[in-house]
Amino acid sequence: MFMIQIVFLEPKTSGNVGAIARVMANFNFKNLILINPKCNHLDENALRRAKRAKSILEKAQILKTIQELKLISDYVVGTTSVLGRDYNISRVPINAEEFGKKIADIEKESPELKISILIGREGDGLANEEILECDFLVTIPTFPDYHSMNASHAASIIFYEIFKNMNYKKIGEHIKPATKDVKDQIMKLVKENLKKMKFATEEKRETQIKVWQKMVGKSFLSKREAMALIGFLKKL
Repeated sequence: MFMIQIVFLEPKTSGNVGAIARVMANFNFKNLILINPKCNHLDENALRRAKRAKSILEKAQILKTIQELKLISDYVVGTTSVLGRDYNISRVPINAEEFGKKIADIEKESPELKISILIGREGDGLANEEILECDFLVTIPTFPDYHSMNASHAASIIFYEIFKNMNYKKIGEHIKPATKDVKDQIMKLVKENLKKMKFATEEKRETQIKVWQKMVGKSFLSKREAMALIGFLKKL
């Protein structure tokens, strides 16, 4: 069975561990591994930050080294904000969006794999020798003058990019967008109503039509919203 393992290397702050657990739950990740933790991942601060993701903390696996992680992983993916030059092959990453698409493809082609996503230490990230243990790296494009992100914030972006490409149930999926046919029906009614109205010139009437076309196109109406608008236009 395809499995994604979220791995936090030597966390120092229990609150950060709790925050990562919470973000994991937001995006349907359940497997947390801590390597050589420097804090108690079950203390009050961690549990408070985790909110309803306490079960993730309680089931967290503790390992001593990245080498142990490699024994239970088919791929170890490092995360970093520190990039190398082209000749530094080990420091050349893919971005988070590309990674999300890649993971979805891997799941379809090789559903038996275990993928471990390695989050580096707070502040220090991953050392060069630890990066060499990774199969490849993922980064989040940020402003160059302040590229380092909080561990849980970076994790949330990476988790989201994976989640949006996976075949998971998502909030808002039940809300259907208006189709082209429905939008065409709105515009037909708009034009019919505009024909009944007096304008100083035909150009002004045409301007109104163009404005409505822009508004309907830009608004990304749901099907329910579109039907309500159709009902209103029919009553005019």
